[in-house]
Amino acid sequence: MRIKRKRYLALLPLLLLSLTVTVQAEPAGNNNASHTVEGKTYPYLLQILEGEEPKEDEMTLYFVDGGDIPYVALSEYLPCLSALFKAVGKGDITYEVETEKDGNDTTFRVTRPDNQSALYIDPARDLMIFDNFNSFTQTAGAKALVSALDLPEADMVDVITLLQDLHGYSKSEPETQEQAADAIEEETEENKPSLFAIKYGVYVNRVGDAVMLNLSDYEIDIIASDDECYIPFQTMNDLLENGTYVLYVFDGEKVLGSFYGYDLINEMDSAPKHDMSKEFAVFNYNELRLLLDCKYGLKSEHGIEDFETFLNINTDLVSDLVSTDPMRASLALIKLTSLYFDDLHSAFIRGSYLYEKDRGIEEQVQSVYTGPSDIRYDELEEIYSNARKEVYPDEVPGYEEAGDTAFITFDEFTKKRDNYYDSGIDRDQPEDTIDLIIYANKQIKREGSPIRNIVLDLSNNDGGAASAAIFVISWFLGEADIALRDVFTGAETNAVYLADVNLDGEFNEDDTVGTGYKLYCLTSNTSFSCGNLVPAACKSSGKVTLVGQTTGGGSCVVLPCTTAAGAVFQISGPMQISIIRNGSFYNTDSGITPHFFLDKPESFYDRPALAEYLRELK
Repeated sequence: MRIKRKRYLALLPLLLLSLTVTVQAEPAGNNNASHTVEGKTYPYLLQILEGEEPKEDEMTLYFVDGGDIPYVALSEYLPCLSALFKAVGKGDITYEVETEKDGNDTTFRVTRPDNQSALYIDPARDLMIFDNFNSFTQTAGAKALVSALDLPEADMVDVITLLQDLHGYSKSEPETQEQAADAIEEETEENKPSLFAIKYGVYVNRVGDAVMLNLSDYEIDIIASDDECYIPFQTMNDLLENGTYVLYVFDGEKVLGSFYGYDLINEMDSAPKHDMSKEFAVFNYNELRLLLDCKYGLKSEHGIEDFETFLNINTDLVSDLVSTDPMRASLALIKLTSLYFDDLHSAFIRGSYLYEKDRGIEEQVQSVYTGPSDIRYDELEEIYSNARKEVYPDEVPGYEEAGDTAFITFDEFTKKRDNYYDSGIDRDQPEDTIDLIIYANKQIKREGSPIRNIVLDLSNNDGGAASAAIFVISWFLGEADIALRDVFTGAETNAVYLADVNLDGEFNEDDTVGTGYKLYCLTSNTSFSCGNLVPAACKSSGKVTLVGQTTGGGSCVVLPCTTAAGAVFQISGPMQISIIRNGSFYNTDSGITPHFFLDKPESFYDRPALAEYLRELK
C-alpha cells in the first residue's frame, strides 16, 4: 500500500521522572574494563488505537559509562515485550531467562515456553542467536509460521466437510475421522460466524534458518552484569517490536510507543533540540545498517549484499547519515528511502525530534530526491485518473453493469470492520472493499441476472489491506492460495483461504464466481502492492483473462520504522506475499503482464465498448 499521510494529534507533555541505579558490569566485547551502568526511569506512553488516550506507565532506561545511548535490562524488557504483544492482539506470550557463567563471561538463554523457541545472547562476543526467529515472535496459538499483521488468522475446514459442500462428495469415514471432524467443529464453534477459513485445515510451513547477529559488526555493544544483560533500546525495537507496527521513540524525556505513529508522534516536538554526540550519531547510523540488513525486503532485487558495502560506496550519503546534525541525518534518510530505494513502499515520514521542524525544507528535499519510479508512477496515476474523470466526472460506481458484463471498481483494498454479519449494514452503499464484493456477488447472482462476464477493474488500485485482497481473490477464483516468505529468515508459509461472501456461515460455491462466468481483470502500470497481488493470483489460476498494461509490482508488506534519533520512515519489509507454483514461491515485484494489451487509457473506461471488446476475445 502506498503511504497515506495522516494528521497527528498532540498530547500534553509529561515531566521527567528520574531514578538512578548504578551497577558494575562484567567486561564485554573487546573492552576488558568494567562498565558503569546508570538507570533512569521515564514516563512511558503507549497508544495502540488511533484517537485513544495513551496508557501511561514508566520505563527504566540505562546508560553505559556516562554515554547517551539508551539500553534496556533484559529482565525488565521481556515483560514489556509480552505486554505489547498482548496489546496488539498476539495473545499471551511469556519468555523465561536462564543464565550460564563461564569464568568472567555470562551468557543468557531466553526461551518461549509455548513453542520452545529460544534466543541466545553472548555479551562477551556481542552475539544474538535466534534458533527460530519466526516462532519466537509469532502470535500465540497461530498456525502460520510466517505472517503479516493484516493477514487473517482463519478457522479450519476439514477435508471431508469441504468435499461435501463443494462437490457433493460423500464417503463413509472411520470413527476416528468423524471424531476429528467433531473436534474441529467444536474448536471453531465459539468463533462462528467467521469471514475466512483455511482450506484443508493446515498451513504449509517451512522453517527458516537460525539467525546469528554479530552486533560487533555494527559497533553495537551488549553489556553484562552478574545476573543482568543490557542491550540498546533501539536494537530491541528494530528486531522485535517494529513487526507489530508499534513505533518506539525515546526523546530524552519520555518513551513513546504508538501504532504506526498515530497521534503520539507529535509529542516528540516538545523535546529539547540539540546536535547528537559523535558516539550517538555513529550508533544511530550503525543501528540503521542493522535494521536494513535484517528487515529490508528487496536487498536481492537491488543487488545489495549488505548495507555496509552499499552505503560505503555512496560516501556522500554515509557522511550525511553519520552526521551529528540531526536535520542533516534526517534529510539523508529521505535520499536513501526515496531516491536509492525508489520502490514506492519505502518513504520518509518525519525527521528526528532533535531539530525544529521545517516542513517546507523537508518537502523541497523530498521533491529533489524523488526517484524515477515514483515520478513515473505519479505521472501514470494522473493519466489514468484523468482518463476516468472524462467518463465519470463525479465518481466511478463501485458496481456497474454494461449489458451482460459487470464491472467492479475500487482504488484501494479496505477492511473497516471486524464484524460483517451485522444485519444493520446497508449493502447498497458499500463502505469498504469487502462490503462492495458482498453487494456485487448478490447483484450478479440475483434472480434473472443477465451477467455472464465479470471485470475486476484494478487500473487505479494502489494496494491496501491484505485481508481485503484475500477476500476478493477467494470470491473471484473460489479460493485464495497465498504464499508468504520471510526474506530475513528464509521461512515460508502457504495457506489456501476461503471467504464467506454470502454471509451464511458456510464456505461453498455460493460464495464465489469462480465457475459459470467469464472473468477478466483490468490492470495498469499503477496497479500496485495488493493491486499487483490480485492480478498475479488471477493469472496464476488460469481462470482469468488479464487486460490492460503490466502491473506496477510491489510484493513486500510495508514495515514502519524509526531511527535511534527518532526519525520515522517506512520500507519494503521482509514479508513477501508471493505466488506459489509447483511448490516454489515466486516474487511478483516485477509486475504481471496481461494477456491482452490496451494502449489508450481512455479505452479502460468506455464500459460499453470495453464490454464488446471482451466478448470478442478468444
